[in-house]
Amino acid sequence: MTLDVPVIETDRLILRAPRLSDHPAFCAYFAEPRSKWNGGPLGPREVEGMITSAAGSWALRGYGLWFVTLKDDETAIGFAGIFHPYDWPEPELGYGIAAEHEGKGIAFEAAMAARKAAKHHLNLNALPSFIAPDNTRSQALALRMGAVREPDITLRDKTATVYRHPKTEVL
Repeated sequence: MTLDVPVIETDRLILRAPRLSDHPAFCAYFAEPRSKWNGGPLGPREVEGMITSAAGSWALRGYGLWFVTLKDDETAIGFAGIFHPYDWPEPELGYGIAAEHEGKGIAFEAAMAARKAAKHHLNLNALPSFIAPDNTRSQALALRMGAVREPDITLRDKTATVYRHPKTEVL
């Protein structure tokens, strides 16, 4: 089965469909304690579930997370796109980048590309990002992207800060 996932290119990145071959890269990502912001740490079996869930979202909802690679390397270094579990109040713009790629503007570039593509390809606009109250790096990224803080909500018995991204105009 081939997923109908738009491939998005930026100056340095490719955002593409999930692949089972991404398993080793995401096992490394989700083995880190900092993966707690994205549901980790996870073992290999749970990582496989995350990858198949990401692919399933595209197949069943028509949107989902893009897996992010550098243009010169097919190894996944993170994700950006639309995350929408059944118990979320609405789809959200989510993102995560491996620690060794932080501080280089890659998360910003990937998240901005995903936000623009969500509007252009999927007609999803003014999305929120639901961020843990102590995830200051992600909150700073949302603010850098022009998102505005909204009242906190509860997701799965945890408080989430809400940052609403501005409406995107696509030319």
